[in-house]
Amino acid sequence: MSTSENPYIDPGKWPHLIVAGEPVTEEQADEILIRTCVLYYLHCNDHDWDHIVARIVFKNERAAETDFPFQQVRDRVMELGVLNLEYLETYRIASSWIGGPRGWCDWDGRIGSAYNIGKWPSVEEVGDEWSQIAAAFPYLDLTAQLVSEDGTGRLCGQWRVKDGVATAEVPGARLTRPEQQQKADKARMARFAEQLFNPTSERGVSPERLQQAIDRVEGKRRAASSPRPT
Repeated sequence: MSTSENPYIDPGKWPHLIVAGEPVTEEQADEILIRTCVLYYLHCNDHDWDHIVARIVFKNERAAETDFPFQQVRDRVMELGVLNLEYLETYRIASSWIGGPRGWCDWDGRIGSAYNIGKWPSVEEVGDEWSQIAAAFPYLDLTAQLVSEDGTGRLCGQWRVKDGVATAEVPGARLTRPEQQQKADKARMARFAEQLFNPTSERGVSPERLQQAIDRVEGKRRAASSPRPT
């Protein structure tokens, strides 16, 4: 279900996403973070990392190449079962955002977030993406909220994701109170300053863990597609 009970509040250009949920296993985190990444946009300003990612994710051994034809990327999307997301994608592999890699799931299995998404999503579109995510990862148990005006406005959407279904709810109290968010923002700004002088701050994972995640997803999809013995 993706229709919000509060459809008349416009999320605006950069609505704030708040997620709180039960942690998942490392193997489940690997599956989530590979299948919710954006393969069309894995580049960052760390070109050494671009080459490493291209070798692992796209199996490219030609170190000079990190850009791939659309059809080649699309084929890899299909092979890995990457979801078609526009607002709820994760950037835990690489991110050129000043805050570094981000997403509502982390590599250690933690489920939670407080950051802006965009641009100009509707409540219905965000709900549809939670439905897609819930169906793909039925082990998820989380609550998500959308707050208008960069997080300073009103709650305009809330979803309960559990047992493979995303159910729209009447928005209740914020999962993160404004004063808690202010503390989180200050801590994030402190990290920004540190990352300005860190040449690897755009990397979200080690090469070894990324390879493990790719191998796990490919192995699971091969097993699912193999005919069962009669």
